[in-house]
Amino acid sequence: MSFPDLAMLNKRFGATGRIAFRAGAGGFPVAVLVGPQGSCEVSLYGGHVLCYRPQGQAPVLFMSRRAVFEMGKPIRGGIPVCWPWFGAHPQDKAQPLHGFARLMPWNLLSAEYSAQMTDIKLGLCDNDATRARWPHAFDLTLRIILDATLRVELTTRNRDKVPFTLTEALHTYLRVRDIAHVSVAGLDGVRYLDTLTGQEHAAQKGAVHFHGETDRIYHDPGADPCTVNDEGLGRQVVITKRGSRSTVVWNPWIDKARRMPDFGDDEYPQMLCVETANAAQDVLTLPAGEEHTLAFALRAELRMP
Repeated sequence: MSFPDLAMLNKRFGATGRIAFRAGAGGFPVAVLVGPQGSCEVSLYGGHVLCYRPQGQAPVLFMSRRAVFEMGKPIRGGIPVCWPWFGAHPQDKAQPLHGFARLMPWNLLSAEYSAQMTDIKLGLCDNDATRARWPHAFDLTLRIILDATLRVELTTRNRDKVPFTLTEALHTYLRVRDIAHVSVAGLDGVRYLDTLTGQEHAAQKGAVHFHGETDRIYHDPGADPCTVNDEGLGRQVVITKRGSRSTVVWNPWIDKARRMPDFGDDEYPQMLCVETANAAQDVLTLPAGEEHTLAFALRAELRMP
């Protein structure tokens, strides 16, 4: 597995002041996108959005200071791509957690910009390495669009002769000031699976608050956005999505943070995952020749005192 030369990337796709390529941590090529209203960085390893910063605001995405940048290992933070399964493989527990897409080099397909938008597209298709883990022909594209929001679109095309099933997520890590003073609105009345207990709950009651380890998969949340209210930063992060039948809400809290080698013991108060997904019972079946797009838009708004 290898990456294209940085000089070639900058010559073919770079644009002064808007799109540039540099060597990131671990030597992985990183696309740096700048727009009139913010900036973000995307690693070609894993198709991984590493950071996003709206103009005049603190960074929106969390990245662990202990994140590992090595081939074959996931990056802890940003927006990992979980595909073609979410969580553990349904039959083979020896397979990597959350699939293989976040563990592979992606190809840069295009990079464009206009007065208001910066837009890149990455691609991954089946090869010997993917077929050793998942026996299907596919095209996977990831489009990252930077304007007044950050938009991420993951499109799966079934190039096989038979249908295949998958679960997936855009596993967004948000940076917060203090999880004890954060809430998530927009899931009131939505049924969910508490993965810590294995119990299904009939409905969320009001906003989601955090008092301990939280790992929930909300089913069929509808078209309403999720709003993360962060009292400490005086900021709301509004997430709208499409092509998604699940929303995952996760914070590891104290004990699990200590068990994760690529996560600082004291970092859990500064992060919250709100993930756009098709997960658990929300399995996606894609007929031969068809495609599906999982997408979200993230807008960060400072609340005036």
